[in-house]
Amino acid sequence: MDVHEALEAWQAQYSSQPPVGFMLRFTHEAVWTRVHYLRDSGEAATREEDERTAARFDAVASALFTGTTVLLLAIHLDPQHEATDELRAIGAVPIEPPPAWIESLGNYLPDSSRAQFVATTLSWQRGLLDRVWLAIARDRIGRVALFAPATGDAFCPYGGGADVFVWGSDRRAKLGDRFRAWVPATAPTPGPIAPRPAGDLIGERG
Repeated sequence: MDVHEALEAWQAQYSSQPPVGFMLRFTHEAVWTRVHYLRDSGEAATREEDERTAARFDAVASALFTGTTVLLLAIHLDPQHEATDELRAIGAVPIEPPPAWIESLGNYLPDSSRAQFVATTLSWQRGLLDRVWLAIARDRIGRVALFAPATGDAFCPYGGGADVFVWGSDRRAKLGDRFRAWVPATAPTPGPIAPRPAGDLIGERG
């Protein structure tokens, strides 16, 4: 599956919403949960703590995506001031964002003329994004999302955690059990089946 095909699958699965976790929480709350790695200390994280966060990103993503093809989408809010080499190294190339994304993002983009959207497809394997995870943990990169067209699942990490969208209540429950120590006590109970538009989409499975 190439980037164009995978992007079409994203658009169908996530109702043309941009790949930003905190925005998808509102439109797809029924399949959302949060994994967080926030520390108690207000001091800057050490390299060791950042590496621990990156390892947790990889563990959750691998639980979701091992054995599947994933679409990686990223938004560089300002490429001149962000780490971009990590994504270029794995084949991410600029794409033209769908107009609906720009409209939805609105004021989130400080300057849409400077923002750059990049994407690539990957055959998932553990450790594939180690450098990317570390850049996210250290807040050196914009928004990144991983999406598996085969399942509809999406993983949207940020400096303090990740928004995770898992289709199927049983699968969400298993993920929560496996990573319970990383799910905040205030995380919502998986909600009812999300309303889905008609078409050849991956439906909520229980």
